Amino acid sequence: MQDPRSHTCCFSGYRPEKMPFRTNDPDAVQALETALDRAVEHAVSQGYHTFLSGMAAGFDIWAAEAVIRARAHHDIRLLCAVPHDHQSDRFPPSWKKRYNVCLVNSDAVRVFASNYFSGCFSVRNRFMVDSSSLLICYFDGQAGGTAQTVHYAQGSGLRIINLSPRAYDQLSLL
Repeated sequence: MQDPRSHTCCFSGYRPEKMPFRTNDPDAVQALETALDRAVEHAVSQGYHTFLSGMAAGFDIWAAEAVIRARAHHDIRLLCAVPHDHQSDRFPPSWKKRYNVCLVNSDAVRVFASNYFSGCFSVRNRFMVDSSSLLICYFDGQAGGTAQTVHYAQGSGLRIINLSPRAYDQLSLL
């Protein structure tokens, strides 16, 4: 029996405020969405059919939306890995709406805790990496949860595709 990780891809990247562009810049957002669409298409062409999103505002939701768009042409699955039940409570209304659309259009939602606790995001991130063989990320070297996830993925032997134009630590680019 084949290891399900060999066909599973996870995502990690920055929240809107950490992105190196303003999220109200339509050209910059479109460039990222195009890069995500290409990365998902590339992953599908390599045999990936299950995609995990951590559902944070920003890169995670953009990635989930890319998977939803790709479903028009491919038989793929979106799994939402939610760190706690109230994750979207503090999202701005536009991100909360996108979050809910992604959840409704997902194949499964896994919630790791009913309430926030210190470390719940790390639990979610480790689950995603431990369940995958590919990480598509947006990482330019900033400290935080994305850095921790990328380093954990490197140590776990995942193949990594970094969509940041300022790719850090010689991670592969599409």
